[in-house]
Amino acid sequence: MSVMIGIDPHKGSHTAVVINPEEIVIDQIRVKASTRQVVELQEWASGFEDRCWAVESARGLGYLLSQQLVASGERVLDVPAMLASRVRVLGSSKSQKNDRQRVVIATELVDDIARFNAQMRASKKRIRAAVAASGTSLCDIRGIGPIGAAIILGAVGDITRFPTPGHFASYNATAPIDASSGNHNRHRLNPRGNRKLNHVLHIAAVTQLRYPCEGRDYYQKKLAGGKTSKEAIRALKRRISDVVYRQLGADVRRSTS
Repeated sequence: MSVMIGIDPHKGSHTAVVINPEEIVIDQIRVKASTRQVVELQEWASGFEDRCWAVESARGLGYLLSQQLVASGERVLDVPAMLASRVRVLGSSKSQKNDRQRVVIATELVDDIARFNAQMRASKKRIRAAVAASGTSLCDIRGIGPIGAAIILGAVGDITRFPTPGHFASYNATAPIDASSGNHNRHRLNPRGNRKLNHVLHIAAVTQLRYPCEGRDYYQKKLAGGKTSKEAIRALKRRISDVVYRQLGADVRRSTS
């Protein structure tokens, strides 16, 4: 059975509701906003194989969650906040619209969603074609798909402009800032650098934590060594940054040989 899963994202938690083709609510869940949010949502929705996620404000408050779902292979639609507010008005007793006006607004809403979905499919198709034409090997890295690869290629340009992996890490903000105090060696998040590029690396890191691979083993090793979860994932992002640097360098050498 085909279902739609609507998500109302918030800073502290996300509420998801499953609706069948008859627009009947089947199930719902509220998950805490955390590194496990996508894992918990997918485990909950595992019984609905033919599913599509509709995330309110997928380019705003719901951006991270929607990108994580896409990276995990899910179909995701963006429901702009303005359209979502129109739906809430339609379902509110405060609405002064009559039935005919409600039908018109609802029809417009469905048309908007269909148009946005078609635009997203066309955009993804163009991106996949462009990334394939570039000959990059970035998509060989677990957690980096065509969209992530396109962001990296667009942001980096010529990788040879970064002399070392450390220079590249500083540019993408995966090089942590020393925050040691006394005998405690600690590092904190680097708020500078290219945040879009940093986000792609973050998505790759979160994706690698979901599967048995070198990335997850590295993360677990950092935890066993006394690192906090945030410190361990920052270390993994830096490791992925180094892998991306090597892949881009290899691509350049291969294209010039």
